Amino acid sequence: MDNNGKLNREDEAEEKLVEDGEANMKVEIQLVGNEPQNGETKISMSEIKAAFIGMGKEELMKYANDPFWVKLRWFLFLLFWLLWFGMLFGAVAIILLAPKCSSPEPRNWYENSPIYHLTVSDFKDGASPQDGVGDLEGLLEKASYLKELGIETLMIDPLMPSTMGNPERIEDFKQVDPRYGTVDNVKKVLSALKQEGLHVIMRIVPNYSSNNHTWFQKSIEKVPPYSDYYVWSNGKADEPPSNWLSVNGGSAWTWNDHRKQYYLHQFSETQPDLNFRNPELIEYFSEVFKWWLDLGLSGIHVDKVDFLFESLNYTDETISNNPGTVHDEYDFYRHTNTRDLPELVGVIKQWAAVVKNSSGVFSLNGVPDSEEFDSANLIHRPLVIKNGVLTAEHLERYINHKLKMNQQTWTVETIGKLDQLSDSAECLTDMMLLLPGTLVVPSGSELGLEPGSIIPWDLSNNNAGFTTANSTWKKLPSDYLEANVENEKMQADSYYHTFKSLVKERASPSIMHGATETAVINSTVFAFTRLKSGNPGYLVAFNLEPKEKVVNLSKMKHVPDELTVIARSKQLWKQLPLKTSILSNSLMMAPASCVVLQFVPLNTEA
Repeated sequence: MDNNGKLNREDEAEEKLVEDGEANMKVEIQLVGNEPQNGETKISMSEIKAAFIGMGKEELMKYANDPFWVKLRWFLFLLFWLLWFGMLFGAVAIILLAPKCSSPEPRNWYENSPIYHLTVSDFKDGASPQDGVGDLEGLLEKASYLKELGIETLMIDPLMPSTMGNPERIEDFKQVDPRYGTVDNVKKVLSALKQEGLHVIMRIVPNYSSNNHTWFQKSIEKVPPYSDYYVWSNGKADEPPSNWLSVNGGSAWTWNDHRKQYYLHQFSETQPDLNFRNPELIEYFSEVFKWWLDLGLSGIHVDKVDFLFESLNYTDETISNNPGTVHDEYDFYRHTNTRDLPELVGVIKQWAAVVKNSSGVFSLNGVPDSEEFDSANLIHRPLVIKNGVLTAEHLERYINHKLKMNQQTWTVETIGKLDQLSDSAECLTDMMLLLPGTLVVPSGSELGLEPGSIIPWDLSNNNAGFTTANSTWKKLPSDYLEANVENEKMQADSYYHTFKSLVKERASPSIMHGATETAVINSTVFAFTRLKSGNPGYLVAFNLEPKEKVVNLSKMKHVPDELTVIARSKQLWKQLPLKTSILSNSLMMAPASCVVLQFVPLNTEA
């Protein structure tokens, strides 16, 4: 075979190779060298670039229908869904079976907001025609104002007939004072207030009645069964039966010349004490509570119950050795024969059962610190401030004791003698609003008014918008031109806005359910924190000294370097604008001032 034949066969083989693989190969021919030489062209097959372009449809279907691949696809399909459902059921199991963090029980309505204590006759005249006396229509008219403040619970003074409109001198415990309308009117207003989200508790003092009560008049005459409805005694040798003193001053015994006996009054002589050793009276007040609850009240607050019983033999009181007191002052004696006698426990349990059976809340004031009274929903613990002197150490002792008592029964705080603490009253209110428990606030305190004041609403007339009658039933507060609702709302830095904002802050889990840490700093500054994991922390500092103090708050647990001002007393308005940040290690506090701060807690598990 010649060389030409051999070349022809090689060419044919190469062509055949290209034809067979043209579907999978891309052949690139390049000239070798810079210039052709001697008319020759050299073809290089060394650089062949291949690109996979996949199988054709017929070939793909051949594999798709292959039994091995069919089984493999089904196996992988089932495996995917088994794994997916396994993960799903596993996640559900983790959610359902894993240990859960217990959520705090929601607070009851009477625990959420402060309790707003008012006398209806002082609040707003709303009847037609108006007569200058506050009434139930006026209360309903201003329900929106109370809701704006964040109030959910009202405690009203008795709606019963009384001597000269004095709610402390009741003449009939099972009747409505004509000034407030009829029984049907009371039902209508209480129902409407409840629809507005306002629950009403009425305060009742069963310890005494008015001396104008028909019972007392018949008791003087010794008419059965009223003869022993009150506490009477012959005395001894023209002297009172004992050395017992009235809380209001003077002897607790007054001679009645008609009956020729002394009657007991632990308060005013116009308020003779009822005799609760007579079981008829205990049962009577059970009926009284039920009667008022049936009209639509949400609860009953029983006040001054520590005075219900006295010793049978009228034994003299012993000296208390209180420094600075003398023999004719109430605090000179211990009062172990006229207060907190053991018989009180059984009566309280009976009355609590009656109220709760009528779906009401039973609230108490004036009982000792004892688990025997845990039948009550609310127990009031007054902050007692003697001689108007309040110290940081006193506050810390009181607060820590209150925190201990709160573990048994949700407590209610009242601040006594606010008129003696004009510089501190607002700070005490701010502080109590952010502590565990519920604070009772007198109506008008959000305006800076003294307790028992008529509420001035605006300057629309000479009666400060309280009534359209010619005059109010008692004098307006002396500062009503500035301290009225309309003016306080317009002033950005008024105490009205401070009070309203702190009531709103009470909804925070840190306040409703958080831990409390107290501290006394520099011996005159009382401070505490409220902490709940996952929520903002709160710090309240109160300088009780009449001097400026630089306070280092950074040593308190979980307190960071920076805190935000959310409320402060008027002495700090210019120094500490709202929403500004302050350093925790150098807070300058004015005399008798307080500040409420918010912060992100450091490493807390509260």
